[in-house]
Amino acid sequence: MKQDIVRLSPDALGYKDRGKMKWIGLMLSDHAEALKKQKQGARDILISPKPRQSMEDISGCLYRSYTNKNPLAVQLDIINEGQYLPDIEGFVVGVKGDAVFIKQRDRTLKRIVLEDIRHIDWLNASDWFEKYTRQNVLI
Repeated sequence: MKQDIVRLSPDALGYKDRGKMKWIGLMLSDHAEALKKQKQGARDILISPKPRQSMEDISGCLYRSYTNKNPLAVQLDIINEGQYLPDIEGFVVGVKGDAVFIKQRDRTLKRIVLEDIRHIDWLNASDWFEKYTRQNVLI
């Protein structure tokens, strides 16, 4: 009786090579570590409080931003981990009740309650919109 030699490959036995998946897993851990260091670096930046503006000044700035699409930077009167939050940059796209909606560079809307606003600074419109349109081209 003649014996047949049967050769089975790992693929024939159902083995799936996860080479790419293993590589992605290795990269994911390095990426997560880099993001953690970046976040820690952002926390180390000391954000100083700006002078508190009156509600009339704040309302005037918000109205001007809404009507003329002028970009602004809003500092909130909220302290997190002992310091103020970074400024929210964008322009006003709407108002509902006691909240203002600001469209940011990444096209996300940020809802801000009027009572939480501490200070508003104007941004250079040509710089802000140039960066804003440059991002649109890349998408």
